[in-house]
Amino acid sequence: MCPCWPPGRSTGSGCGNWPRGPATRAGRGAGTENLESAHVPATQTSVLLSTELPDSRFLAEVPGADWLSAVAPLLPASVERPWVWVSPQADAAPAVLGWGEAARFSASGHQGVQHAWQEFSRWARQVGADPLAVGSFPFSRRQQGDLVVPAVTVLRRAPGRPTEVIAAPGTAMPIPSPIAPAASLTLTETPRPGAEQAWRRAVQAAIGSLTLDSRIQKVVLARAVELSASRPVRQLTVAAALAARFPGCWTYAHDGLVGATPELLVDLRGGRFRCRVLAGTRKPAWSEELLSDPKEQREHALAVASVTSALAGDGIEPLVDGPFLLKLPNVTHLATDITAEVGGRTSAARIVDDLHPTAAVCGTPREEAYRIIGRVEDLDRGRFSGPVGWMSADGSGQWGIGLRCGQFAPGSRQVRVFAGAGIMPSSDPAKEWLETGAKMEAFLSVLN
Repeated sequence: MCPCWPPGRSTGSGCGNWPRGPATRAGRGAGTENLESAHVPATQTSVLLSTELPDSRFLAEVPGADWLSAVAPLLPASVERPWVWVSPQADAAPAVLGWGEAARFSASGHQGVQHAWQEFSRWARQVGADPLAVGSFPFSRRQQGDLVVPAVTVLRRAPGRPTEVIAAPGTAMPIPSPIAPAASLTLTETPRPGAEQAWRRAVQAAIGSLTLDSRIQKVVLARAVELSASRPVRQLTVAAALAARFPGCWTYAHDGLVGATPELLVDLRGGRFRCRVLAGTRKPAWSEELLSDPKEQREHALAVASVTSALAGDGIEPLVDGPFLLKLPNVTHLATDITAEVGGRTSAARIVDDLHPTAAVCGTPREEAYRIIGRVEDLDRGRFSGPVGWMSADGSGQWGIGLRCGQFAPGSRQVRVFAGAGIMPSSDPAKEWLETGAKMEAFLSVLN
């Protein structure tokens, strides 16, 4: 029997193994998902304990990447899968390092994030505390996602604020310990003969669907490579390296999914909404082509429209700023920032449910693109391209799209690295193969 993938709990739609046959591909049965009951542990009547770290003054001012490295010695060596969220410094947003579980709230379906958040919010009121919950939800609504309150949370609520440690009763407060130097690491890619040819066939099939039905304008396809390491990989070290190399991205770790996404799905704090939409990619040497390439401009416009139309459906009037070139160390993207004043009439969880999956990771129209993905993409995406972020009990939160990432299997010696590309009628399968490879470099560079 294959080990479960993604690692962890059953998704309710099968074990989620390594790439499988057509019956279990991502996107099957779009629109038929059911909500699963959230799990509320017995700690719900306990009060979380909080203390401020002695060196909080230093930690208050350092950028998020340096903050994560600075608090890394607090993570016990026995912890394989930490919880991490670090934002760009300009966000003035919380930075989180956590481990263990005080509570986990799980749900699936088209309102899965809202249902998990509602259970978390009730729990937080019962314990009389103000914890943050970190969350990750799959690309497929049929699979189960989670909000987790760590047993221990090292938290800086914003740059300039002290760093505090919040622990569940009976959980020992962490004691800093030196991080042992890592032994040399050898990575071996699992051979997949014919992988590029299979990709080209999938892209051609998607193009065929676009050609046959003019209503379908874009489909996003994903692929993955699988790597084996000569020793267990310390996931926090990978997250810290990603945060250092990509300080303008949102770095995360959740249930073994580790990455640094350049795409902000929802930031809702103080009644103000913000997101960053990406679509269109070039290697840095050819960045300027993005501003004049009709295919890239059209693909980007569809991604922006998928967000603005969803917001308009909720009565939110967005302001659009873009497109502009977002230059990262390995690639350049076309980007657009969208903002809106929403007051207190909605929650980050509701907006996540309304927006996901956007055209940037699924296609346009959404349901039709979703079905094509289920038919031609020979891959279980798991939590890749799904929402990942944090929520507070009052409904504020910050969520990215789970991109530029790898999913570690239990034991941290196997990792699956993902990337996707937007397919249009004019797409070239060979170029899309190269684009996905360039996107994978973000994660592979820190492993190497």
